[in-house]
Amino acid sequence: MDATFNPGTTTMPASPIPIYVVDVEKFEDLYRREYPNLVAVARALTGDHAASEDLVQETMVKTFLHWRRLERYDRPGAWCLRVLTNACRDRWRRRQLERRFVDGHRASDLSVDAPSLELIEFWAAVRRLPSRPRLVVTLYYAGDRTVAEVASIVKVPEGTVKSDLARARVVLMAELER
Repeated sequence: MDATFNPGTTTMPASPIPIYVVDVEKFEDLYRREYPNLVAVARALTGDHAASEDLVQETMVKTFLHWRRLERYDRPGAWCLRVLTNACRDRWRRRQLERRFVDGHRASDLSVDAPSLELIEFWAAVRRLPSRPRLVVTLYYAGDRTVAEVASIVKVPEGTVKSDLARARVVLMAELER
């Protein structure tokens, strides 16, 4: 039997996905009642108002998805609180892991001097070049690519790359001597 809808019939074909009827009013009541307290708990646990609201919203989405089962609980708000505290704990763990990762890399990073004024002026001048010469100069000098590699990336002959580099050097020297 075909599972398409025929407007001439009085019955709908059986849906392969079960359709559940959710008592939205009960859920909305729970949402209105529990939301302020959940935000307060999340704020106390995270110290971040925006993150606490996001965590509560995620908790309420999970609540809605499980509402058929939860609406029969004596205290569905307690389930929400448990889900929220778990989410806050997970967020705290992620933040700790991120801090350790950043601190570990910060300690191993070598300090790099700030670029010189000449270098800043050079790259500002490069950014004023037309698009292809700008790309060629950037790939050749900053990207440390060969003429052949630049030609392959830009999809032009090697002679064009050499020509772009030569013309760009003339323009850049004239502009930087001002």
